[in-house]
Amino acid sequence: MGRGKSTPQDEAMRTIVSSNIKKYLDIKNKKAVDLQKNTGISQSSISEYINGKSLPNPGNLQKIADFFGVLREDIDPRHSEDWEEPGELPDVIQRITDISMQLEEPRQKIVLDTASSQLEEQEKAKRAVKPKPKVTPLFDINSPLTDEELQEAVDEAVAFDGVPLTDREKELYKHLLRETWEEDHGRG
Repeated sequence: MGRGKSTPQDEAMRTIVSSNIKKYLDIKNKKAVDLQKNTGISQSSISEYINGKSLPNPGNLQKIADFFGVLREDIDPRHSEDWEEPGELPDVIQRITDISMQLEEPRQKIVLDTASSQLEEQEKAKRAVKPKPKVTPLFDINSPLTDEELQEAVDEAVAFDGVPLTDREKELYKHLLRETWEEDHGRG
């Protein structure tokens, strides 16, 4: 009987388990053949685990964890006490996973490095965003503007890019503000 259709979560988990096995092979300076010889797991099964084609059953998972001297959840996070089954993956994440699974390991590492770099930039940008201070009106819009209020308003003004206005721009805005106020309040 053939295998049923994989869910996106199954595919993602195969990628995670595959990456973890590759990581521990690298850390322990071992090869797939060492894993096969020391665990008694068939070479075809080891190959499927490493290539993200299938997941180890609980018995084989324990053998792999014992070989590396790690916990089962270090290979397959579903065996962690605090594991929660994820919902359906967003389409873009699924597409990234599908493509990544087809890449050779050095190229998978580039994808991982790029994603890590993007996350770091995103976190840095979030920290850099400062809330705008609450703006209090400089004058009562319904009362005639005094010269001092008008001067204060243009002194506080900045261009869209945050650059202070030039004296010429300030004079122009003062003129426009006074003219607009007088038109709106029937004084012109």
